[in-house]
Amino acid sequence: VQTCALPILDEGHQADEDQQVAEEIEQIYHFRNPLYNTEIWFVALGSEGSAHDGTKAFLADHADELRGAMIIEVESLGVGELCLADNEGRLLPTPASSRAKRYTRTASAATGIMPGTVDLAGSDSAASLLQAAGYQTMHLLGVEDGAPALKGSADDVLENVDDLLFDDNVNFLMELLKK
Repeated sequence: VQTCALPILDEGHQADEDQQVAEEIEQIYHFRNPLYNTEIWFVALGSEGSAHDGTKAFLADHADELRGAMIIEVESLGVGELCLADNEGRLLPTPASSRAKRYTRTASAATGIMPGTVDLAGSDSAASLLQAAGYQTMHLLGVEDGAPALKGSADDVLENVDDLLFDDNVNFLMELLKK
């Protein structure tokens, strides 16, 4: 168990910070730009176990809003080799869509980063669960020894994240989002 000490802020500073956050949220809600026509959601599903309760709850709340969307699961971006899951799912393994592969190639051409592929047949992820429900998905992840890097291990800690690798992989992801 790790603990950390949080600084005690005076109430005036907290009120200023709360006001700043409220203004930033307001700007997000009113963002309009003719150059951008795609809505992007960043969703943290929480600690996903084998039951994938976070994914199921998200889908139950937002299924209608997700029709036609490309859903990208990211995992372990700061460790291992960046890969696209090309075959995943426990019961009926499904290959990555041609759309996902095309977007990956386009982002690779722009960044010079070429993700590998990994076969995750026999295991489910949020992406495979959503894909089985009929959604377009892709799963980008850091891989070591053919599996998601450090997933579920005691070594899955902040100190093991390679900052430069993480930055490179986030830049790739940002380029992917532009496409």
